[in-house]
Amino acid sequence: MTGTPDSTVILHWDECLTTWATLSWRDWVRFRGFSEGGVSLLAGAEAGEHYFLVCILGDRGELANVIPHRYVLSAAGRLAHGFDGLAEAERKEYYGIQELLLPTAEDSERCNELEARGFTVNLPPHHTVQPLLKVIPGLAGAHPGAACWHFLSAIGICRSSARAN
Repeated sequence: MTGTPDSTVILHWDECLTTWATLSWRDWVRFRGFSEGGVSLLAGAEAGEHYFLVCILGDRGELANVIPHRYVLSAAGRLAHGFDGLAEAERKEYYGIQELLLPTAEDSERCNELEARGFTVNLPPHHTVQPLLKVIPGLAGAHPGAACWHFLSAIGICRSSARAN
């Protein structure tokens, strides 16, 4: 799996403890099935829906981007289902557009629409937002134009104004 574990923090929502916990890069890679053997496993996880946030940090530790993930785990702690919010035909259409060398404006608009649905369906529930504010890394240093604000605004977190009232 590509990525830089030094600049990535994985958070996992623990519904029982009502807290976000850090998941090691190694555990994340294994859970996603990208480790040797391709086995998807999250040891100790309860069966059911689970939310994860992949927090990408900038050079100075500031929050640069957040990618939400939502999965259903089996009783054995294995990834049973991921969510993208798309029907099978839409998924096929989305991947087809991704492969186009020169997509039309309509293709790009449709691709953006499908991506937005996939993003929205993976957002964590509202009751997880307050605990997230306590543990999300680099939030205070996030640049105004950083990609993380797309996620943050989607869950109701707004940038503070730099101007005095």
